[in-house]
Amino acid sequence: MKNYLIFFLILMFFTSCDSGLKPEISQTSYVNGVIHYINPIKDWPPADSLKDLRVVAFKHFPPTNVVQEVLQGNAYYTMQTLPFFVDSSNFSLEIKDAPVELKYIAVVQQFGGLLDWRVVGLYSQTKDSATYLLVENGKTYFIDITVDFNNLPKQPF
Repeated sequence: MKNYLIFFLILMFFTSCDSGLKPEISQTSYVNGVIHYINPIKDWPPADSLKDLRVVAFKHFPPTNVVQEVLQGNAYYTMQTLPFFVDSSNFSLEIKDAPVELKYIAVVQQFGGLLDWRVVGLYSQTKDSATYLLVENGKTYFIDITVDFNNLPKQPF
């Protein structure tokens, strides 16, 4: 009888464990896309005003302090500069803390010093109005952004 009781207790223990304390596995999400430059290459800004070109996505908009948003992890950006003088280019943003709502996704150009940036393209369904993107855990999203250096979006900061 004692052996049956021990067997029954062990059986109850294993069948009652349903992984309730198992940690949730976080999956990385991605926002991938294509930037289309509608200007011919000869109409791009002069090379001396193309210091850097990146895609940036903000959790909060308008950001109170762009540099602080980046340092606090409230903005995502492409790790490398985008290519210059091309017809189009691909980009990828890695989102490790999904779910998150991205309120402003833009192509930005550094044209001077460290703090001299301007928006040259905006993820938008309508001109000058940013389109939000809700990024869910473990999913990949594909977006297109158009850049027209002769007709820049309204500058938010």
